[in-house]
Amino acid sequence: MTLAQETDRPWSVDDHDHEVPCTVDIGLTEEEIEQSSWGTRGSFEQMAASGSGFECYGPPEKRYGRSEVVQAIKHVCAEWAKAFPKGPRIGVGNLSLSKGGAMPPHTSHQQGTDVDLAPIASTEEEIALTWDHPKYSQQRTQKLIELIRNNPIVDVRVILFNDPDVTGAEPWAGHDNHLHVSFFPSGITPKANSSDQQGDLRLVVPNMEGARVRKLQEDLVAVGIDIEVDGIFGPDTDAAVRQFQSDNNLEVDGIAGPVTQAKLAQIIRNTGTRGGTPRGAITLQSVIDQNQAIPFDNLNSGILIDNQNFCTEIQTILRANGFLEVVDGLYGPKTREALRRFKQSRHLGGGDVLGATTAKALLDAKPGSGKLPDWSGGDRKAAIQAIIAEARRQGITNKSQIAYILATVKHETNNTFQPVREAYYLGEPKAENYRQTLRYYPFYGRGYVQLTWDYNYREYSNLLGFDLVNQPDLLMRSDISLFILIDGMKRGVFTGVSLNDYITDSNVDFFNARRIINGTDAADLIEEHAIAWQRNMA
Repeated sequence: MTLAQETDRPWSVDDHDHEVPCTVDIGLTEEEIEQSSWGTRGSFEQMAASGSGFECYGPPEKRYGRSEVVQAIKHVCAEWAKAFPKGPRIGVGNLSLSKGGAMPPHTSHQQGTDVDLAPIASTEEEIALTWDHPKYSQQRTQKLIELIRNNPIVDVRVILFNDPDVTGAEPWAGHDNHLHVSFFPSGITPKANSSDQQGDLRLVVPNMEGARVRKLQEDLVAVGIDIEVDGIFGPDTDAAVRQFQSDNNLEVDGIAGPVTQAKLAQIIRNTGTRGGTPRGAITLQSVIDQNQAIPFDNLNSGILIDNQNFCTEIQTILRANGFLEVVDGLYGPKTREALRRFKQSRHLGGGDVLGATTAKALLDAKPGSGKLPDWSGGDRKAAIQAIIAEARRQGITNKSQIAYILATVKHETNNTFQPVREAYYLGEPKAENYRQTLRYYPFYGRGYVQLTWDYNYREYSNLLGFDLVNQPDLLMRSDISLFILIDGMKRGVFTGVSLNDYITDSNVDFFNARRIINGTDAADLIEEHAIAWQRNMA
Protein backbone atom coordinates (compact mmCIF):
# COMPACT_ATOMS: atom_id res chain seq x y z
CA MET A 1 0.00 0.00 0.00
CA THR A 2 1.49 3.37 -1.04
CA LEU A 3 1.42 6.66 0.79
CA ALA A 4 -0.88 8.01 -1.92
CA GLN A 5 -3.42 5.30 -1.14
CA GLU A 6 -3.37 5.74 2.63
CA THR A 7 -5.27 9.01 2.68
CA ASP A 8 -7.00 8.25 5.99
CA ARG A 9 -3.88 7.95 8.14
CA PRO A 10 -1.39 10.57 9.39
CA TRP A 11 1.53 11.42 7.13
CA SER A 12 3.71 11.41 10.24
CA VAL A 13 3.87 7.60 10.39
CA ASP A 14 7.01 5.76 9.26
CA ASP A 15 6.50 5.43 5.51
CA HIS A 16 10.06 4.60 4.47
CA ASP A 17 8.94 1.24 3.09
CA HIS A 18 6.51 2.99 0.74
CA GLU A 19 8.71 5.65 -0.87
CA VAL A 20 7.95 6.73 -4.43
CA PRO A 21 11.31 6.91 -6.23
CA CYS A 22 12.25 10.25 -7.76
CA THR A 23 14.02 9.51 -11.04
CA VAL A 24 14.47 13.05 -12.32
CA ASP A 25 18.07 14.12 -12.97
CA ILE A 26 18.44 16.76 -10.26
CA GLY A 27 21.75 17.38 -8.60
CA LEU A 28 24.76 19.59 -8.42
CA THR A 29 27.00 19.96 -11.44
CA GLU A 30 30.69 19.12 -11.09
CA GLU A 31 31.37 22.84 -10.84
CA GLU A 32 28.83 23.22 -8.02
CA ILE A 33 30.19 20.21 -6.16
CA GLU A 34 33.68 21.66 -6.34
CA GLN A 35 32.47 25.06 -5.15
CA SER A 36 30.41 23.76 -2.25
CA SER A 37 32.52 20.73 -1.15
CA TRP A 38 29.61 18.45 -0.32
CA GLY A 39 29.87 14.99 1.19
CA THR A 40 31.33 15.65 4.64
CA ARG A 41 29.47 15.19 7.90
CA GLY A 42 30.40 18.70 8.95
CA SER A 43 28.32 20.32 6.19
CA PHE A 44 25.11 18.41 7.05
CA GLU A 45 22.73 18.63 9.96
CA GLN A 46 19.71 16.58 10.88
CA MET A 47 16.23 18.02 10.59
CA ALA A 48 14.50 17.88 13.97
CA ALA A 49 11.58 15.47 14.27
CA SER A 50 9.19 18.41 14.71
CA GLY A 51 9.22 22.15 15.19
CA SER A 52 7.33 25.34 14.45
CA GLY A 53 4.90 24.55 11.65
CA PHE A 54 6.22 21.07 10.76
CA GLU A 55 6.53 17.43 11.69
CA CYS A 56 8.79 14.94 9.90
CA TYR A 57 7.37 11.71 8.54
CA GLY A 58 10.52 10.29 6.96
CA PRO A 59 12.96 7.96 8.76
CA PRO A 60 15.56 9.78 10.94
CA GLU A 61 18.54 8.47 8.95
CA LYS A 62 17.19 10.22 5.83
CA ARG A 63 16.61 13.63 7.40
CA TYR A 64 20.07 15.17 6.88
CA GLY A 65 20.67 18.24 4.76
CA ARG A 66 23.03 21.13 4.27
CA SER A 67 22.69 23.55 7.15
CA GLU A 68 21.43 26.38 4.94
CA VAL A 69 18.83 24.07 3.36
CA VAL A 70 17.62 22.91 6.76
CA GLN A 71 17.39 26.54 7.86
CA ALA A 72 15.42 27.43 4.73
CA ILE A 73 12.95 24.59 5.40
CA LYS A 74 12.55 25.71 9.02
CA HIS A 75 12.01 29.31 7.88
CA VAL A 76 9.30 28.24 5.44
CA CYS A 77 7.59 26.18 8.14
CA ALA A 78 7.79 29.00 10.69
CA GLU A 79 6.17 31.38 8.19
CA TRP A 80 3.54 28.72 7.55
CA ALA A 81 2.80 28.52 11.29
CA LYS A 82 2.18 32.27 11.34
CA ALA A 83 -0.32 31.98 8.50
CA PHE A 84 -2.00 28.80 9.82
CA PRO A 85 -1.51 28.77 13.62
CA LYS A 86 -4.19 26.10 14.03
CA GLY A 87 -2.62 23.83 11.45
CA PRO A 88 -2.22 21.65 9.65
CA ARG A 89 1.53 21.54 9.96
CA ILE A 90 3.79 20.83 6.99
CA GLY A 91 4.84 17.20 6.60
CA VAL A 92 8.60 16.96 5.97
CA GLY A 93 9.83 13.74 4.36
CA ASN A 94 13.19 12.66 2.98
CA LEU A 95 16.21 14.94 2.68
CA SER A 96 19.52 13.02 2.38
CA LEU A 97 21.72 10.61 4.32
CA SER A 98 24.10 11.92 6.96
CA LYS A 99 27.04 12.05 4.56
CA GLY A 100 25.17 12.41 1.29
CA GLY A 101 25.56 9.96 -1.54
CA ALA A 102 23.18 7.46 -3.11
CA MET A 103 19.85 7.01 -1.31
CA PRO A 104 17.80 4.30 -3.06
CA PRO A 105 15.19 4.23 -4.47
CA HIS A 106 15.81 7.88 -5.44
CA THR A 107 18.09 9.20 -8.16
CA SER A 108 18.25 12.53 -6.34
CA HIS A 109 18.40 13.22 -2.56
CA GLN A 110 22.18 12.76 -2.66
CA GLN A 111 23.65 16.14 -1.79
CA GLY A 112 21.62 17.54 1.07
CA THR A 113 19.74 19.96 -1.18
CA ASP A 114 16.47 18.05 -1.71
CA VAL A 115 13.42 17.61 0.50
CA ASP A 116 10.01 15.98 0.10
CA LEU A 117 7.01 17.83 1.53
CA ALA A 118 3.44 16.62 1.89
CA PRO A 119 0.67 18.54 0.08
CA ILE A 120 -1.74 20.37 2.37
CA ALA A 121 -5.24 19.37 3.41
CA SER A 122 -8.18 21.76 3.32
CA THR A 123 -8.94 20.81 6.93
CA GLU A 124 -6.68 20.81 9.99
CA GLU A 125 -5.95 17.12 9.42
CA GLU A 126 -2.36 16.01 8.87
CA ILE A 127 -2.98 13.19 6.44
CA ALA A 128 -1.39 11.69 3.34
CA LEU A 129 -2.94 13.17 0.19
CA THR A 130 -2.70 13.17 -3.55
CA TRP A 131 -3.41 16.35 -5.50
CA ASP A 132 -6.74 14.98 -6.74
CA HIS A 133 -7.98 13.85 -3.29
CA PRO A 134 -11.22 15.52 -2.07
CA LYS A 135 -9.49 16.92 1.03
CA TYR A 136 -6.50 18.31 -0.86
CA SER A 137 -6.25 22.12 -0.74
CA GLN A 138 -4.82 23.63 -3.91
CA GLN A 139 -4.93 27.12 -2.38
CA ARG A 140 -2.92 26.14 0.70
CA THR A 141 -0.45 24.09 -1.32
CA GLN A 142 0.02 27.08 -3.64
CA LYS A 143 0.76 29.20 -0.56
CA LEU A 144 3.38 26.64 0.50
CA ILE A 145 5.02 26.77 -2.94
CA GLU A 146 5.16 30.57 -2.77
CA LEU A 147 6.76 30.48 0.68
CA ILE A 148 9.36 28.01 -0.57
CA ARG A 149 10.23 30.03 -3.67
CA ASN A 150 10.35 33.29 -1.75
CA ASN A 151 12.49 32.15 1.16
CA PRO A 152 15.39 34.60 1.73
CA ILE A 153 18.01 31.96 2.59
CA VAL A 154 18.73 29.89 -0.54
CA ASP A 155 17.52 29.86 -4.13
CA VAL A 156 15.16 27.16 -5.38
CA ARG A 157 16.31 25.02 -8.28
CA VAL A 158 12.96 23.33 -8.97
CA ILE A 159 9.76 22.10 -7.31
CA LEU A 160 8.21 18.91 -8.69
CA PHE A 161 4.48 18.30 -8.14
CA ASN A 162 1.78 17.06 -10.46
CA ASP A 163 -1.16 19.37 -9.71
CA PRO A 164 -1.51 21.01 -13.16
CA ASP A 165 -3.19 24.12 -11.76
CA VAL A 166 -0.58 25.31 -9.27
CA THR A 167 2.14 27.71 -10.35
CA GLY A 168 5.83 27.45 -9.56
CA ALA A 169 6.00 23.64 -9.82
CA GLU A 170 6.91 21.26 -12.63
CA PRO A 171 5.15 17.93 -13.25
CA TRP A 172 7.15 14.70 -12.99
CA ALA A 173 6.14 11.05 -12.69
CA GLY A 174 5.74 9.87 -9.10
CA HIS A 175 4.94 13.28 -7.62
CA ASP A 176 1.19 13.02 -7.07
CA ASN A 177 1.47 12.70 -3.29
CA HIS A 178 4.42 14.92 -2.41
CA LEU A 179 6.32 18.01 -3.48
CA HIS A 180 9.98 17.44 -4.26
CA VAL A 181 11.91 20.65 -3.58
CA SER A 182 15.48 21.03 -4.81
CA PHE A 183 17.48 23.99 -3.50
CA PHE A 184 20.75 25.51 -4.59
CA PRO A 185 23.36 25.37 -1.80
CA SER A 186 24.62 28.59 -0.30
CA GLY A 187 26.94 30.46 -2.64
CA ILE A 188 25.58 28.72 -5.73
CA THR A 189 23.16 30.65 -7.90
CA PRO A 190 20.85 29.60 -10.76
CA LYS A 191 23.68 30.53 -13.12
CA ALA A 192 24.65 26.87 -13.10
CA ASN A 193 21.58 26.04 -15.18
CA SER A 194 22.38 28.56 -17.87
CA SER A 195 22.95 27.00 -21.26
CA ASP A 196 25.85 29.41 -21.73
CA GLN A 197 28.09 26.76 -20.23
CA GLN A 198 29.77 24.29 -22.56
CA GLY A 199 28.07 21.00 -23.34
CA ASP A 200 24.95 19.56 -24.91
CA LEU A 201 21.65 21.39 -24.95
CA ARG A 202 18.74 19.26 -23.83
CA LEU A 203 15.46 19.15 -21.89
CA VAL A 204 16.23 19.04 -18.16
CA VAL A 205 14.54 20.21 -14.97
CA PRO A 206 14.82 23.15 -14.56
CA ASN A 207 15.01 24.18 -18.20
CA MET A 208 18.30 25.29 -19.73
CA GLU A 209 18.15 28.88 -20.85
CA GLY A 210 20.40 31.54 -22.30
CA ALA A 211 22.14 32.71 -25.44
CA ARG A 212 23.13 29.25 -26.67
CA VAL A 213 19.54 28.02 -26.52
CA ARG A 214 18.39 31.15 -28.33
CA LYS A 215 21.01 30.55 -31.06
CA LEU A 216 19.84 26.93 -31.41
CA GLN A 217 16.24 28.07 -31.77
CA GLU A 218 17.20 30.69 -34.36
CA ASP A 219 19.04 28.01 -36.35
CA LEU A 220 16.02 25.72 -36.21
CA VAL A 221 13.84 28.55 -37.50
CA ALA A 222 16.37 29.22 -40.25
CA VAL A 223 15.98 25.64 -41.55
CA GLY A 224 12.21 25.89 -41.58
CA ILE A 225 11.09 24.54 -38.20
CA ASP A 226 8.35 26.61 -36.55
CA ILE A 227 9.40 27.38 -32.98
CA GLU A 228 9.30 30.41 -30.69
CA VAL A 229 12.72 31.95 -30.07
CA ASP A 230 12.64 32.62 -26.33
CA GLY A 231 16.01 31.32 -25.11
CA ILE A 232 14.38 28.58 -22.98
CA PHE A 233 14.88 24.88 -23.78
CA GLY A 234 11.39 23.65 -22.95
CA PRO A 235 9.21 20.86 -24.41
CA ASP A 236 8.64 22.79 -27.66
CA THR A 237 12.37 23.09 -28.30
CA ASP A 238 12.84 19.42 -27.45
CA ALA A 239 10.16 18.53 -30.03
CA ALA A 240 11.78 20.83 -32.61
CA VAL A 241 15.21 19.22 -32.12
CA ARG A 242 13.67 15.76 -32.48
CA GLN A 243 11.89 16.85 -35.66
CA PHE A 244 15.16 18.16 -37.10
CA GLN A 245 16.98 14.96 -36.15
CA SER A 246 14.27 12.81 -37.72
CA ASP A 247 14.24 14.89 -40.92
CA ASN A 248 18.01 14.49 -41.29
CA ASN A 249 18.43 10.82 -40.35
CA LEU A 250 20.15 11.56 -37.06
CA GLU A 251 19.65 9.75 -33.77
CA VAL A 252 16.35 11.10 -32.43
CA ASP A 253 17.07 11.82 -28.77
CA GLY A 254 16.21 15.54 -28.42
CA ILE A 255 19.80 16.34 -27.46
CA ALA A 256 21.45 19.15 -29.42
CA GLY A 257 24.97 17.83 -29.17
CA PRO A 258 27.95 18.30 -31.52
CA VAL A 259 26.51 16.11 -34.29
CA THR A 260 23.11 17.80 -34.35
CA GLN A 261 24.57 21.30 -34.12
CA ALA A 262 27.14 20.55 -36.85
CA LYS A 263 24.38 19.32 -39.14
CA LEU A 264 22.37 22.47 -38.49
CA ALA A 265 25.37 24.65 -39.31
CA GLN A 266 26.04 22.66 -42.49
CA ILE A 267 22.48 23.06 -43.77
CA ILE A 268 22.43 26.78 -43.03
CA ARG A 269 25.82 27.22 -44.68
CA ASN A 270 24.95 25.21 -47.79
CA THR A 271 21.31 26.09 -48.41
CA GLY A 272 20.50 29.07 -46.26
CA THR A 273 22.54 31.66 -48.12
CA ARG A 274 22.05 34.02 -50.99
CA GLY A 275 24.88 36.24 -52.15
CA GLY A 276 26.93 35.18 -49.15
CA THR A 277 24.37 36.35 -46.61
CA PRO A 278 22.58 33.80 -44.39
CA ARG A 279 18.86 34.13 -44.84
CA GLY A 280 18.24 33.63 -41.17
CA ALA A 281 20.78 36.24 -40.09
CA ILE A 282 20.51 39.28 -42.37
CA THR A 283 19.61 42.53 -40.63
CA LEU A 284 20.18 46.21 -41.23
CA GLN A 285 23.14 46.00 -38.89
CA SER A 286 24.66 43.13 -40.90
CA VAL A 287 24.26 45.23 -44.08
CA ILE A 288 26.37 47.89 -42.38
CA ASP A 289 28.91 45.47 -40.93
CA GLN A 290 29.41 43.67 -44.25
CA ASN A 291 29.10 46.79 -46.41
CA GLN A 292 26.47 45.11 -48.57
CA ALA A 293 24.54 46.62 -51.47
CA ILE A 294 21.05 45.15 -51.88
CA PRO A 295 19.04 46.16 -54.97
CA PHE A 296 15.40 46.76 -54.12
CA ASP A 297 13.96 47.49 -57.56
CA ASN A 298 13.08 43.86 -58.41
CA LEU A 299 9.65 42.79 -57.16
CA ASN A 300 10.03 39.18 -58.36
CA SER A 301 13.10 37.95 -56.46
CA GLY A 302 15.82 39.05 -54.07
CA ILE A 303 16.68 39.15 -50.37
CA LEU A 304 13.75 41.40 -49.45
CA ILE A 305 11.33 38.84 -50.89
CA ASP A 306 13.16 35.78 -49.58
CA ASN A 307 13.65 37.06 -46.04
CA GLN A 308 10.41 38.24 -44.45
CA ASN A 309 12.09 39.06 -41.13
CA PHE A 310 14.44 41.48 -42.85
CA CYS A 311 11.57 42.98 -44.80
CA THR A 312 9.56 43.36 -41.58
CA GLU A 313 12.45 45.14 -39.87
CA ILE A 314 12.54 47.70 -42.69
CA GLN A 315 8.75 48.04 -42.93
CA THR A 316 8.46 48.70 -39.19
CA ILE A 317 10.83 51.66 -39.50
CA LEU A 318 9.14 52.97 -42.64
CA ARG A 319 5.71 52.78 -40.99
CA ALA A 320 6.89 54.51 -37.82
CA ASN A 321 8.20 57.38 -39.96
CA GLY A 322 5.01 57.75 -41.99
CA PHE A 323 6.19 56.18 -45.25
CA LEU A 324 4.14 52.97 -45.07
CA GLU A 325 0.79 51.91 -43.65
CA VAL A 326 1.10 48.14 -43.23
CA VAL A 327 3.81 45.89 -41.78
CA ASP A 328 3.32 42.36 -43.14
CA GLY A 329 6.79 41.12 -44.12
CA LEU A 330 5.74 40.92 -47.78
CA TYR A 331 7.86 42.94 -50.17
CA GLY A 332 5.89 44.66 -52.91
CA PRO A 333 5.37 47.96 -54.76
CA LYS A 334 4.27 49.91 -51.67
CA THR A 335 7.34 48.95 -49.67
CA ARG A 336 9.60 49.70 -52.64
CA GLU A 337 8.06 53.16 -53.07
CA ALA A 338 8.32 53.77 -49.35
CA LEU A 339 12.04 52.97 -49.49
CA ARG A 340 12.46 55.38 -52.37
CA ARG A 341 10.68 58.16 -50.49
CA PHE A 342 12.70 57.47 -47.38
CA LYS A 343 15.96 57.82 -49.31
CA GLN A 344 14.73 61.03 -50.92
CA SER A 345 13.78 62.46 -47.52
CA ARG A 346 17.30 61.79 -46.26
CA HIS A 347 18.93 63.03 -49.49
CA LEU A 348 20.59 59.67 -50.09
CA GLY A 349 21.93 58.81 -53.54
CA GLY A 350 22.79 55.51 -55.18
CA GLY A 351 19.44 54.75 -56.78
CA ASP A 352 17.36 51.70 -55.84
CA VAL A 353 20.03 50.17 -53.65
CA LEU A 354 19.92 49.53 -49.91
CA GLY A 355 23.54 49.93 -48.88
CA ALA A 356 25.37 50.62 -45.64
CA THR A 357 24.50 54.35 -45.67
CA THR A 358 20.78 53.72 -46.18
CA ALA A 359 20.81 50.95 -43.57
CA LYS A 360 22.38 53.31 -41.03
CA ALA A 361 19.82 56.00 -41.83
CA LEU A 362 17.03 53.46 -41.31
CA LEU A 363 18.48 52.36 -37.97
CA ASP A 364 18.79 55.98 -36.88
CA ALA A 365 15.07 56.35 -37.65
CA LYS A 366 14.16 53.09 -35.90
CA PRO A 367 11.23 53.19 -33.46
CA GLY A 368 12.52 53.58 -29.96
CA SER A 369 15.93 54.66 -31.19
CA GLY A 370 17.66 56.27 -28.23
CA LYS A 371 14.91 55.00 -25.93
CA LEU A 372 15.26 51.23 -25.97
CA PRO A 373 18.14 49.53 -24.14
CA ASP A 374 20.69 47.43 -25.98
CA TRP A 375 19.30 44.17 -24.64
CA SER A 376 18.35 41.12 -26.68
CA GLY A 377 17.83 38.73 -23.77
CA GLY A 378 19.91 36.28 -21.80
CA ASP A 379 19.93 34.02 -18.78
CA ARG A 380 18.77 34.95 -15.29
CA LYS A 381 22.06 36.48 -14.16
CA ALA A 382 22.41 38.54 -17.33
CA ALA A 383 18.78 39.70 -17.07
CA ILE A 384 19.30 40.89 -13.50
CA GLN A 385 22.31 42.94 -14.57
CA ALA A 386 20.36 44.32 -17.55
CA ILE A 387 17.50 45.42 -15.26
CA ILE A 388 19.90 47.20 -12.92
CA ALA A 389 21.65 48.88 -15.85
CA GLU A 390 18.38 50.00 -17.44
CA ALA A 391 17.09 51.40 -14.15
CA ARG A 392 20.22 53.51 -13.88
CA ARG A 393 20.01 54.48 -17.56
CA GLN A 394 16.52 55.80 -16.90
CA GLY A 395 17.74 57.79 -13.90
CA ILE A 396 16.86 55.47 -11.01
CA THR A 397 19.73 55.46 -8.50
CA ASN A 398 17.85 54.64 -5.29
CA LYS A 399 18.96 51.10 -4.39
CA SER A 400 15.69 50.35 -2.61
CA GLN A 401 13.74 51.20 -5.76
CA ILE A 402 16.02 48.96 -7.85
CA ALA A 403 15.62 46.17 -5.26
CA TYR A 404 11.85 46.46 -5.54
CA ILE A 405 11.98 46.33 -9.34
CA LEU A 406 14.02 43.11 -9.14
CA ALA A 407 11.63 41.68 -6.56
CA THR A 408 8.70 42.43 -8.85
CA VAL A 409 10.28 40.68 -11.81
CA LYS A 410 11.25 37.69 -9.65
CA HIS A 411 7.58 37.28 -8.68
CA GLU A 412 5.96 38.09 -12.02
CA THR A 413 8.21 35.69 -14.00
CA ASN A 414 8.38 32.92 -11.39
CA ASN A 415 12.08 33.64 -10.87
CA THR A 416 12.97 33.02 -14.53
CA PHE A 417 13.65 36.70 -15.30
CA GLN A 418 12.31 36.11 -18.82
CA PRO A 419 9.38 37.97 -20.44
CA VAL A 420 6.25 35.85 -19.97
CA ARG A 421 2.66 35.70 -21.16
CA GLU A 422 -0.22 35.79 -18.72
CA ALA A 423 -1.20 32.31 -17.49
CA TYR A 424 1.99 30.84 -18.98
CA TYR A 425 2.10 28.38 -16.08
CA LEU A 426 -0.96 26.57 -17.44
CA GLY A 427 0.93 25.45 -20.54
CA GLU A 428 -0.32 25.73 -24.12
CA PRO A 429 -3.02 25.48 -25.42
CA LYS A 430 -4.72 25.65 -22.01
CA ALA A 431 -3.16 29.04 -21.29
CA GLU A 432 -4.42 30.54 -24.57
CA ASN A 433 -7.91 29.15 -23.97
CA TYR A 434 -7.91 30.92 -20.62
CA ARG A 435 -6.59 34.19 -22.07
CA GLN A 436 -9.45 34.28 -24.56
CA THR A 437 -11.88 34.51 -21.64
CA LEU A 438 -10.29 37.73 -20.36
CA ARG A 439 -12.11 41.03 -20.81
CA TYR A 440 -8.97 42.68 -22.13
CA TYR A 441 -8.00 39.98 -24.67
CA PRO A 442 -5.89 40.20 -26.86
CA PHE A 443 -4.18 42.79 -24.67
CA TYR A 444 -3.40 40.25 -21.96
CA GLY A 445 -0.29 40.40 -19.82
CA ARG A 446 3.06 40.18 -21.58
CA GLY A 447 6.61 41.02 -20.60
CA TYR A 448 8.51 41.30 -17.34
CA VAL A 449 5.49 42.87 -15.59
CA GLN A 450 2.75 41.50 -17.87
CA LEU A 451 1.37 44.74 -19.32
CA THR A 452 -2.42 44.56 -19.82
CA TRP A 453 -5.31 46.55 -21.39
CA ASP A 454 -5.40 48.29 -24.75
CA TYR A 455 -4.77 51.77 -23.37
CA ASN A 456 -1.43 50.67 -21.91
CA TYR A 457 -0.44 49.07 -25.21
CA ARG A 458 -1.43 52.31 -26.97
CA GLU A 459 0.57 54.39 -24.46
CA TYR A 460 3.77 52.57 -25.36
CA SER A 461 2.94 52.42 -29.05
CA ASN A 462 2.92 56.22 -29.06
CA LEU A 463 6.03 56.50 -26.92
CA LEU A 464 8.21 53.96 -28.74
CA GLY A 465 6.86 54.18 -32.28
CA PHE A 466 5.98 50.48 -32.49
CA ASP A 467 2.48 49.34 -33.36
CA LEU A 468 1.92 47.36 -30.19
CA VAL A 469 -1.85 47.57 -30.62
CA ASN A 470 -1.84 45.59 -33.88
CA GLN A 471 1.26 43.60 -32.96
CA PRO A 472 0.90 42.99 -29.20
CA ASP A 473 3.42 40.14 -29.22
CA LEU A 474 6.16 42.72 -29.68
CA LEU A 475 5.85 43.07 -25.90
CA MET A 476 7.73 39.76 -25.66
CA ARG A 477 10.84 41.40 -27.13
CA SER A 478 13.39 41.68 -24.34
CA ASP A 479 14.38 45.28 -25.08
CA ILE A 480 10.79 46.55 -25.28
CA SER A 481 9.74 44.61 -22.19
CA LEU A 482 12.73 45.90 -20.22
CA PHE A 483 12.09 49.52 -21.17
CA ILE A 484 8.41 49.25 -20.19
CA LEU A 485 9.26 47.58 -16.86
CA ILE A 486 11.42 50.49 -15.73
CA ASP A 487 9.51 53.34 -17.38
CA GLY A 488 6.13 52.10 -16.18
CA MET A 489 7.19 51.74 -12.54
CA LYS A 490 9.09 55.02 -12.63
CA ARG A 491 6.27 57.10 -14.12
CA GLY A 492 3.30 55.23 -12.63
CA VAL A 493 1.90 54.20 -16.02
CA PHE A 494 0.36 50.92 -14.91
CA THR A 495 -1.93 51.97 -12.03
CA GLY A 496 -1.34 55.69 -11.55
CA VAL A 497 1.17 55.35 -8.70
CA SER A 498 4.94 55.15 -9.04
CA LEU A 499 8.07 54.09 -7.19
CA ASN A 500 8.47 57.56 -5.71
CA ASP A 501 5.06 57.26 -4.06
CA TYR A 502 6.26 54.44 -1.81
CA ILE A 503 10.06 54.29 -1.91
CA THR A 504 12.26 57.33 -1.31
CA ASP A 505 15.52 58.09 0.46
CA SER A 506 13.59 58.77 3.67
CA ASN A 507 10.77 56.21 3.46
CA VAL A 508 10.58 52.62 2.20
CA ASP A 509 7.18 50.89 2.03
CA PHE A 510 7.80 47.69 0.10
CA PHE A 511 4.40 46.22 1.01
CA ASN A 512 2.25 49.00 -0.46
CA ALA A 513 4.63 49.48 -3.38
CA ARG A 514 2.85 46.48 -4.88
CA ARG A 515 0.07 48.95 -5.79
CA ILE A 516 2.34 50.15 -8.61
CA ILE A 517 1.53 46.89 -10.39
CA ASN A 518 -1.48 45.09 -8.91
CA GLY A 519 -3.12 46.22 -5.67
CA THR A 520 -1.72 44.22 -2.76
CA ASP A 521 -1.67 40.87 -4.53
CA ALA A 522 1.24 38.86 -3.08
CA ALA A 523 2.50 42.09 -1.50
CA ASP A 524 3.98 40.33 1.52
CA LEU A 525 5.95 37.85 -0.60
CA ILE A 526 7.33 40.54 -2.91
CA GLU A 527 8.23 42.59 0.15
CA GLU A 528 10.39 39.67 1.34
CA HIS A 529 12.04 39.50 -2.09
CA ALA A 530 12.76 43.23 -2.01
CA ILE A 531 14.30 43.06 1.46
CA ALA A 532 16.59 40.26 0.29
CA TRP A 533 17.62 42.18 -2.85
CA GLN A 534 18.17 45.32 -0.79
CA ARG A 535 20.43 43.38 1.56
CA ASN A 536 22.43 41.98 -1.37
CA MET A 537 22.87 45.44 -2.89
CA ALA A 538 23.94 47.12 0.35
